[in-house]
Amino acid sequence: MQYLKIYLQKAFFFDLLTLKNLVFICFLFILNGKLLAQEKKVAKKGNLAWQLSENPDIKLALSASGQVWYAYTQWNPGSLDDDGHFKSYSYDLSLRRLRLGSVWSVGDRFKFYAIFGENNYNKVTTKSPLIKEMDVYGTYKFSDAINLAVGKSTWDGLSRLTAPSTTTMLAIDLPLIAQPTLNRTDDITRNTGVFLFGDIGRLDYRVGIIDPYKNSYTGASIPALEEGKYEFEYDKLNLQYTGYFKYDFLEKERALSPNFKGTYLGEKKLLSAGLGFKYQKDALVGLEQGEQTYKDMKLWSADVFWDLPIQTSFARLFSGYVGYFNYDLGPDYIRMIGVDNPASGFDSSVAEINGKGNGFPAVGTGNSVFYQMGLLLGQNTSKGQWKNIQMYANGQLSDFDALDELMYCYGFGLNWYVKHQKVKFSLGAEHRPVFSEIDGLNVQTDRKWMGVLQAQFVLK
Repeated sequence: MQYLKIYLQKAFFFDLLTLKNLVFICFLFILNGKLLAQEKKVAKKGNLAWQLSENPDIKLALSASGQVWYAYTQWNPGSLDDDGHFKSYSYDLSLRRLRLGSVWSVGDRFKFYAIFGENNYNKVTTKSPLIKEMDVYGTYKFSDAINLAVGKSTWDGLSRLTAPSTTTMLAIDLPLIAQPTLNRTDDITRNTGVFLFGDIGRLDYRVGIIDPYKNSYTGASIPALEEGKYEFEYDKLNLQYTGYFKYDFLEKERALSPNFKGTYLGEKKLLSAGLGFKYQKDALVGLEQGEQTYKDMKLWSADVFWDLPIQTSFARLFSGYVGYFNYDLGPDYIRMIGVDNPASGFDSSVAEINGKGNGFPAVGTGNSVFYQMGLLLGQNTSKGQWKNIQMYANGQLSDFDALDELMYCYGFGLNWYVKHQKVKFSLGAEHRPVFSEIDGLNVQTDRKWMGVLQAQFVLK
């Protein structure tokens, strides 16, 4: 419980919040109080939704969610703890995600979203501020076919799982291959941009222009340039252009939110196929024969999603997703990512290249396939909680230019839906490869496990 001691020592909420966040949060709560004092009746759309005045078109909806992890992690070779000691494994309690949200509606056309929160409260991270503004944006509906979103949000293109709903994920966490700019030019998948989106018959589309963040905002480190290696460039940030186009073959899945659900648990009968892209000119910088050169970021993907009722003696819903990702991020670009990483440091003298803790080669120039599939057990007539158990399996197979062998990371687990998605417990395992540089080649030399018990709670 060392991280709890850190929080208590670091002081109180007011020390951790910046003045800007504190003023903004106070303003929202004061305004909420005044408006709720004037409310005439509870809106019918949800337990935490209110009609704010005599005008039935003005409404406020609040939400909150949290995901708590208890994880067993086998550490990569060379990983160091807080005291600089080598360590091979750990058991850790962390708050994986926290969200506090509000949606202000004026009629059916205008909505304003303000969402606060953070990720990865664990013993090796000290969050300052304790929470921050994550999404601040507005949307305006011209018609079903034309909608506008402006501000900082999770609106994005490229693929279905580039903008996932994190409270309805099939697996215990999102696929990192679908987040190629994570905390490099975005802020926990959030971007500031302008998006057009809508439905045209069975076609769902979103296209946008993103103003990427500098590393001073995202916290990304800038490594020294090396011959033949490319990293994101921050001195002259060009705009990003992105889009995603999806066709629904069965029931229609409306594009009212930036985040696609991982599973509807049988509420819809869905089968869809999508194509997406993301492009940024001179996004990466490297050295070629000692000269500084730039490369464009060119990404595209194709994917298929389904959420289909089935008739078997043991299961009633088959959910799945398969995505192909083609990434050009400059020659030999590779990025190691460890989610909610428990390690504090890394001894760079070891041959292993995964980095500290639970890092593995998640994103890079090359070709990747990601899949996930799940079975919701039981029948609608089943008694007790048996019908609320879901099995899943997922995996990422990548042929990265920087590696001399294929990278395969896979996982599996169970979800127990106590109260739909609002109260959910998950148990998942991940088996990742460890790569090392041997005789000038980057090859797999080991594999490591991570197991996670997750509790999810959603209020809205």
